[in-house]
Amino acid sequence: MIRWLHTDRHWTREQLKQGGYFVLSYLLSIITPMFFAAWSLNCFIFAMLIAGFSSQSTICRAVTALWLVVYVVTIVTTLMEFVWKFTTSLELR
Repeated sequence: MIRWLHTDRHWTREQLKQGGYFVLSYLLSIITPMFFAAWSLNCFIFAMLIAGFSSQSTICRAVTALWLVVYVVTIVTTLMEFVWKFTTSLELR
């Protein structure tokens, strides 16, 4: 097992030294599933919002509005944290 890990690391280093398409394919293999997961989650959220605001019930509309506010606050907080970490990492360089 350890020998296999060493061989795999060595192969990865060789691919990175040569350049080529290894880095691009590696990044795409990470980013593409994350993109589709985020896209499907957002589609589900928008479908729930449409269903919630289309309802005749005032309680259902209120719960949907509250849920939307919580979702937006969570997204904004996450983005602010990411920007803060990114800017502080730039200042350290």
